[in-house]
Amino acid sequence: MNPCDKVMLYAYGELPEQERNSFRQHLEQCAQCRAELKFMQAQQAALLAPAAPAKLVDAVFAQTTRRAPAYKWLGAFKPLWGGVLTAVLAVGLFTGGWMLEHRPGYDSQEVIAYMAANLDEEYQTFASDLAQLEAEF
Repeated sequence: MNPCDKVMLYAYGELPEQERNSFRQHLEQCAQCRAELKFMQAQQAALLAPAAPAKLVDAVFAQTTRRAPAYKWLGAFKPLWGGVLTAVLAVGLFTGGWMLEHRPGYDSQEVIAYMAANLDEEYQTFASDLAQLEAEF
C-alpha cells in the first residue's frame, strides 16, 4: 500500500503502532500528505461542537428544569397529608369490615330448594331458546 493512501487511517487513529511510526516518518518528507492531514484535522475540529461555558449551561439548566412547583400552596399542607391518608384508610377498612359482617348469608338448604323448584323451568327456557336459535340458522 502506498504510504499516501494511509492519511485517513492515520488521521482517525486506525493505523497499528508500527505503521503509525513509519507514517510519521513519511509525513516529514511528504508535503502533500501533511496538507491532506491538516485538512482532515480541520474537518474533525469543525464537526466537534464547541463547549459552552459552565455558567451558561447552569443558567440554561436552571431556567428550563428547576422550576418551582405549580401548586406551591400544597406544600404548606404536607404535614397533614399523612394524617388525611391514614384517616381515609381507617374509614375504608372500617366500612369494609362492617360490610363483611352484615352481608346477607345464604342457607344451603334454601339454595338447593330454589334450584330444585326452578331448574326445570330454566332448562325449558334454555331449550326453547336453543331450538329457536337452531331454526334461524
